[in-house]
Amino acid sequence: MKKTISNRRNDPRLHLPDVQIRVRKQSLGGSTFVDCQPIDVSQSGLAFTSDELDFDLLQKIYIELSVGHRKIEGKALICHIVEKDEVTQYGVLFIDVTPSVEEALSLESLSSTRVKDFSASIAENMVLNLKQKLDDKRLKKAQIHLFDGVDAFKKRLIELVKDDVDNQGKPYQLGGLFEFDTHAMSVTVPMKDADGALLTRCTIKPVLAHGSKKLVFETDTGRTFSNLFDVLQEISDTFHWILSEQI
Repeated sequence: MKKTISNRRNDPRLHLPDVQIRVRKQSLGGSTFVDCQPIDVSQSGLAFTSDELDFDLLQKIYIELSVGHRKIEGKALICHIVEKDEVTQYGVLFIDVTPSVEEALSLESLSSTRVKDFSASIAENMVLNLKQKLDDKRLKKAQIHLFDGVDAFKKRLIELVKDDVDNQGKPYQLGGLFEFDTHAMSVTVPMKDADGALLTRCTIKPVLAHGSKKLVFETDTGRTFSNLFDVLQEISDTFHWILSEQI
């Protein structure tokens, strides 16, 4: 299914970090705003999906778009509808929004940190868009987040213990305990076993759970973590145990 109008938005699409989109239908009785899943944003509109709402071509809606601490709100028009990977995507033209996307993303309103976040997000979405199937995109995004999360943990850990020594008076050598394999989409780190008694090297990667579409993180020893934060907490607990043994 594909529906569109001739004056759909033609501006370059931006894939921005920390974007939140809320949509409300225009109706006489009023309705509440519903959180939607952003796809991209341009100066003249945006694209999103929704699990709760259905829209028609040329339907007018109210939107709230948050980019970090900046909020854009106002009226918009559904100008494009397409079915992709069994998900309906909606393209929207802004009718009357305040402030404009250009004003919200002006250099005067952006910090250096925000610019770096934008740049990283643009690179990430470019890689994700190379993947045609939705499941492949989900796995690739999970891999990127796994790599970023574990790498950030590694760098911060090394920074925090750089002046400390082990029980033999030697500086900690922790960098070599982390391995990143982009081909296999995996990270290898030391990890305690499920009983917390033995220390082994585990390879972790995102997978789709057997018989479902749920994305989980699985180790080569058979352990499963439902989300990235559980993985990072387990790595943190392991290194707490390793370092406490050295004191």
